[in-house]
Amino acid sequence: MINRDGGEATRLTEMPLGASSIKWFPDGSKLAFTSNTYPEAKGNLDTLKKLIKLKKENKVTAKVTEDRFYRYWDSWLTDGFVTHIYSVEVATGKVTDLTPQNEGMFSVTGGADYDISPSGDKIVVSMNVTPKPYFKDLNFDLFIMKSDGSGKMENITASNPSGDGSPQFSPCGKFIFYLKTLDVNKVAENSKLSRYDVASGKDTIITAKIDLSVGQYEFDAKEGTIYFTSDYRGKTGIFKIDAAGAGLEYIFTEGTNSGILPDSNIVYFLNQNNTTPQRIVSFDRKTRNLKVLVDLNKEFVSNFEFGKFEEHWFEGADKDSVQVFLLYPPKFDKTKKYPLIHLIHGGPHGAFSDDFHYRWNSQVFAGMGYVVAMVNFHGSTGFGEKFAESIVGAHGEKPYFDMMNATEFLTDEFDFINENKIGAAGGSYGGYLVNYIAGHTNKFSALVSHAGVYNYLGQFASDMTHFRELAYGGAPWYNKEQVLKHSPSTYADKFLTPMLVIHGEKDYRVVVTQGLELYGVLKGKGIPARLVYFPDENHWVMQAQNSIFWYKEVKDWFDRFLR
Repeated sequence: MINRDGGEATRLTEMPLGASSIKWFPDGSKLAFTSNTYPEAKGNLDTLKKLIKLKKENKVTAKVTEDRFYRYWDSWLTDGFVTHIYSVEVATGKVTDLTPQNEGMFSVTGGADYDISPSGDKIVVSMNVTPKPYFKDLNFDLFIMKSDGSGKMENITASNPSGDGSPQFSPCGKFIFYLKTLDVNKVAENSKLSRYDVASGKDTIITAKIDLSVGQYEFDAKEGTIYFTSDYRGKTGIFKIDAAGAGLEYIFTEGTNSGILPDSNIVYFLNQNNTTPQRIVSFDRKTRNLKVLVDLNKEFVSNFEFGKFEEHWFEGADKDSVQVFLLYPPKFDKTKKYPLIHLIHGGPHGAFSDDFHYRWNSQVFAGMGYVVAMVNFHGSTGFGEKFAESIVGAHGEKPYFDMMNATEFLTDEFDFINENKIGAAGGSYGGYLVNYIAGHTNKFSALVSHAGVYNYLGQFASDMTHFRELAYGGAPWYNKEQVLKHSPSTYADKFLTPMLVIHGEKDYRVVVTQGLELYGVLKGKGIPARLVYFPDENHWVMQAQNSIFWYKEVKDWFDRFLR
């Protein structure tokens, strides 16, 4: 801990496996935090240190499991750790285990999703209740407990078969607000904000009639209102409701916004858009004035010329209006013809947003001299739950239709696009759709598949297989024909388009064999193909030099076939 005015930091804890998820108790006398332990240590930190040393010195490196869920993103979940919540007294450094008997899973990624009551005597935490070996998907419920270290926990959302999380006590302490979904058979259901009465146990969904998926939410204690973020038509907007869920107000819906902190008529938050990296801003609800408070990248960004960013709509599958963002190259000349690159987002239940991202940065692609299109096809979030759910069980059909209609719309509408020089690149689900496109059309001159699903049956080696059954409408052991119908591998005989295949060894979400199998098929058919394999990257390319190399490889591939 360090004084906010500066000085030397004071160490409060010496946990063998570190500390995370830190929160102040309301009176400022203690901090709550989480740390991993082994159940067999029985709360003794010296025993825990000895166990860690023994396991580190063990020459056996095998990972052993009987669980269905045993890996997550790029990590194995077989080490036997459990997470506990602790408190530490600021004055004395005394550490107390608040969950001494816990062997459950607070979070897959470590830490815990919890809150402390305003009186400091209660804690509410989200914890998985699906028993091992996890034949069914994980189901997180909310548990309430005293903060005295007794460790007794009461499940307050046991009646909901789906997920509950992000709990927060209301400023008065009488209610617990949290996010929930209701239907275990949906994969793109809106997150709903619910209010739990601590005294009576009554639970009320307050956003049931609002077709928005609640993200971050914060209380404005002065007004008695709630502010929240949500994907909204290719943006991440800020919205406001009262404590009963009424009076929905669209506060600010430009760009991509996060980290909201409301203070009566002024809302503070982080804002970014396609040409502006994240900055700290304030928004005055009365004057509608956005004020930039901190912009550390302003001077640096001013050295670059960005392309013009536009929003358009066209008719897609089911005659629905579908959004496409169009990005022009810097120094655009309307008298010239430009090749077009489609960037295809992942998920599929995500969306292209008006943001500035360091991976798949659309301005970088435009800077290569390409017109860039980003379609928020069926399945994308921010356009209503029905639109997002519409592709479940048929991942290829409507998004492919949307992509082809978008291509036709853009080439018809804009004379500067060269209809004979079109490429597409996507990652994760975007890579899947690239692979699906390869088996259904020869319209594209070059494709890039990053961490793309090629063979649906092989994806049952993924970290998340419960989701596959719902998303694919079947599994290798039932409805197999339905699964194969939408698997790109089924249409490999029709592959003709040159493709760059990129994959990371540590990708457990779309396993590396997906990329290797795809590359093997392309080379076996004699199709121009190139493999970029990262032995130390996961689902994303995270290391700086690897990222630069990634952009160069993608640029060289498109330049080779689109110039």
